[in-house]
Amino acid sequence: MDKSVVTTNYIASLMTMLAGLSIHEFVALGGFLIGLATFGVNLWYKREMVKIQRKRSDDE
Repeated sequence: MDKSVVTTNYIASLMTMLAGLSIHEFVALGGFLIGLATFGVNLWYKREMVKIQRKRSDDE
């Protein structure tokens, strides 16, 4: 299949799923996504700190 057709199908199915959710489910989904984003930012921050610490230890 064409890539645009596949993308359109995924977007349409996502919109259909979201249209059927209640407000409580939206809030739960939002909290879950915020938790995942926080995890990702924390992981990135820790990796950057390790890089900085390694660079400092190599310079000494």
